[in-house]
Amino acid sequence: MKSFFTITIVLFVCKSVSAQNINIGALAGVNASQVSGDGYIGFKKAGILVGLYSNFNISEKLNFQFEINYSEKGSRRNPKTDEGDTDFFLLRMNYVEVPMMLRYQKKRFNYEAGLYYAQLVSDYLEDENGRFEIPEQLNQLKGSDVGFLLGLDFYFTETIIMNWRFSTSILPVREFDSGASFRFDSGLLHHYLSFSMRYEFIGKGDEK
Repeated sequence: MKSFFTITIVLFVCKSVSAQNINIGALAGVNASQVSGDGYIGFKKAGILVGLYSNFNISEKLNFQFEINYSEKGSRRNPKTDEGDTDFFLLRMNYVEVPMMLRYQKKRFNYEAGLYYAQLVSDYLEDENGRFEIPEQLNQLKGSDVGFLLGLDFYFTETIIMNWRFSTSILPVREFDSGASFRFDSGLLHHYLSFSMRYEFIGKGDEK
């Protein structure tokens, strides 16, 4: 899987460099994330999203884009101390993430769908008793995350863009210790909403 994404990135970088309609930009924003299977519901874990992207037209209406991002995901459960509830949980999983997507252009909007591969660079677990590690005899967090995404771009100008995106894991980032599988779910999966602002500093943007 890593080799596939690496080869794909190299091929599209080469294509982008040779293309006359290449656009390159930077992005910054936030993730609101949760992890299905951990028992805590809600997009309550906030995280940073920053990176670079490149895109080019492959037809009159279709555009290909890939990104290299630093993306913070995870899960959070805050206590309700006024109700006597002291249960606290925090899972931070920070990734270098490479999304690749096709985008359909319509006026000032781009509708996007694609896949991403993410490599874990750090993780952190904490509860009401402090930081802890998963015991060695139990399943550990995996070093990668693979998923799909759906999103929407809105062009304020040719170079200033707002992006909304929903992403979700396809493969578990940690398998259940029991080995159980619920429907097609055999472990923890990331689900996260992203909001970012983008600035294209090479290229004039797509014609909207």
